[in-house]
Amino acid sequence: MATPTVDAPDPSRRTRKILIPLSAVVLIAAVTAGTAIALQMRGQPDATATPTTPCIGPPGRATPPATATAAPDGNGLDVVESGFTQLGSTSAPITRNAMVSIGAVVANTSTHTAHRALVTFDILDSAGESAVLTTILDQPREIPVILPGERVGVGGQFWIRSEDGQRVKVARVNATVSSATWTATAGTPDATTDAEGTTAGGITTRHLETRRQGTDQIDATVTYEVHSPYCRKWTSVGTSAVFRDEAGTVVGGGFDPAVSPSACLPGRHPGSTLLPSSLPPAAADTRTEVYQHCAPPDDPQQ
Repeated sequence: MATPTVDAPDPSRRTRKILIPLSAVVLIAAVTAGTAIALQMRGQPDATATPTTPCIGPPGRATPPATATAAPDGNGLDVVESGFTQLGSTSAPITRNAMVSIGAVVANTSTHTAHRALVTFDILDSAGESAVLTTILDQPREIPVILPGERVGVGGQFWIRSEDGQRVKVARVNATVSSATWTATAGTPDATTDAEGTTAGGITTRHLETRRQGTDQIDATVTYEVHSPYCRKWTSVGTSAVFRDEAGTVVGGGFDPAVSPSACLPGRHPGSTLLPSSLPPAAADTRTEVYQHCAPPDDPQQ
């Protein structure tokens, strides 16, 4: 991962000064200020906003390319929890509630930072065949950054296929993680000590409320607060929810691919997501975990 050459100035070359009238300078400044005020009044998020507390830079970029789930120290990524719930009757026609709700938690047990890990759900019937409509299957899910010690959740809701007029019954779901790249970790948050909420790539998401909606009460509206300690804006790639029952067991999850322009800005920001046909009846609404998935800037110096 060549030193640029800069020519010395030619002393024979005269420097020409360009004089701008003072009135023009004042006019330019006024127009610039007016534009900035107008943008603020329209409620557009400030992409260069900075937090009020000291901030940090993003983790370093990963080189060389992918080394799967093994980190340089021999540890890596593991799916430590997963669960699912099939929603709707197995005899139901193709309707909005003929879904399977899935949640999983991936742990980084290494001392290195994982980048762009892929989580895949194999949703199988009793014969080991796929139980979902693969034509509309949206996976694998990508987790942009997982810091050492972090446990990052990922969720999804998938359509169940039919056979002989009936819905296939989901027998099991296998969650696997792969294709991560790795960097040494420095200057990043301590992911193991933030008890305020869940973290993903050092960005904390605190669950506020889960509201059930719809006639069958399996639609979820989840509100939360996101806190990014980084100095620059990251890019949102979606929001995951992991649902647990009263005992703490994972019973499902959901994923919203919608991108909020303010979700990954520096500082604290409110968030809300709608997850249709994803909330299992056994889920304890107060135990919902939310994970805001944010990708760092392309320029590692930002």
